[in-house]
Amino acid sequence: MGIPTHAMVYTSGGAATMDSGAGPLQFLGPLRQLGRNGNWFLLFYPLPEGKSFEEVRNQATEQYIQAAGSAEAMTVEIRKPGGAQWGAEWVRYTIGHPHDDDLPLDVAIPLPRGDEMISRAEVFDAEEAGKLFMSYHKTGDIPPGYVLRPVEGYTADGRHFDLPDAAPH
Repeated sequence: MGIPTHAMVYTSGGAATMDSGAGPLQFLGPLRQLGRNGNWFLLFYPLPEGKSFEEVRNQATEQYIQAAGSAEAMTVEIRKPGGAQWGAEWVRYTIGHPHDDDLPLDVAIPLPRGDEMISRAEVFDAEEAGKLFMSYHKTGDIPPGYVLRPVEGYTADGRHFDLPDAAPH
């Protein structure tokens, strides 16, 4: 195994590190378990250069991709730099499929803290989510062709705030 470049954190608090040689099955296995045996989220993020997972385990990460829900119906979110128009340094977005009209947030993704409401264009299954995670692992972003709905902004000093309704882009 090479030098770990990313960390993956599971619902149980378990974690694994991955190097640049990680493949799709390392994401598909955990994503296919969402909604079973208390598994409801998967978080994946790059490790800061020169830092081990143990050094950053309990620190907030500025950039990540995460999925929550069940293997058949989940929400996938990405947090990345940007958001100056809202006074933010980073923004958390819900990832969606392209669509023509404004869609209501009428699909409930059951989570332990309550239902997460998303639109039908923002529902993913484990297979497609695995492709998003793999792209993020290889490139630091999701593939072209998806839309992002801004949800929450983060400032450099760690504060976070809900973003005003904004159209997906």
